[in-house]
Amino acid sequence: MIDAHLHVVDAATAGPDRTGHPDGAWWESLDASPAAVADRLSSAGVRGGLLVQAVGAHGFDNTFAIESAAALGENWRAVAAIGADDPDPIDTIDRAAGAGATGARLFSVPLPEVSWLDAERGFDVARRCLDLGLTPTICCLPEEIAAAARLVGKVPDLEFAIDHAGFVSIGGDEGDLATLVAHDNVVLKLSTGVFDHSALAPAATVNRLLQLVGTQRIAWGSDHPQIRDRDYAALADLAHAAVHGLPDATRAAILEGTTARLWF
Repeated sequence: MIDAHLHVVDAATAGPDRTGHPDGAWWESLDASPAAVADRLSSAGVRGGLLVQAVGAHGFDNTFAIESAAALGENWRAVAAIGADDPDPIDTIDRAAGAGATGARLFSVPLPEVSWLDAERGFDVARRCLDLGLTPTICCLPEEIAAAARLVGKVPDLEFAIDHAGFVSIGGDEGDLATLVAHDNVVLKLSTGVFDHSALAPAATVNRLLQLVGTQRIAWGSDHPQIRDRDYAALADLAHAAVHGLPDATRAAILEGTTARLWF
């Protein structure tokens, strides 16, 4: 297994929460250091992961996530983040790629007054990712999924991953998600929150995602340690249980293969 959605935080330099997360400074209640996160993965039999910039703690200074992935070794990668307020998002991406990041996170939480995803800024960022060989992720709320769909449609030769499946309730009101995933360059991140907020049981949630996007376009990620109401082993066990009974190749793609292809 490779975990496609993890966070690490340097408690000494983390600022107050920047994103309006309902739990506030969530990193204060659990050790989110790289060593602690890596140890939990190892204990659960997960061999590595993708460190996604913790915007709430560190804003758009991606240094700590990138340096942490490099220090942890070959089974770790980092995704840098940019946002609507970044004065020079292209420079941010260039510096992140030069330092070793393999992805760029288009972060649009909380919901902006006007979406930037399908505006010039979003398109420029996507094209730069394509030039640099980075796989972008989009973190947006359901209200911006239509804008995300317009963006991915403009850059059909670039694969995009959608964090937390767009915070949509799978099997419930899926809204614009079907329009988004109609683009075959879209991958859905199957994070713990997707299971928790689904209208379906875990296995049925996975089956619904398979109906929407197919075998090669789902990547499991725990969202640990932001998800911390269960220990890490329970998050990994949930993923295993949800894909139990699927063909070997399908399980392998969801739990490891798609993540390896996009970011490793």
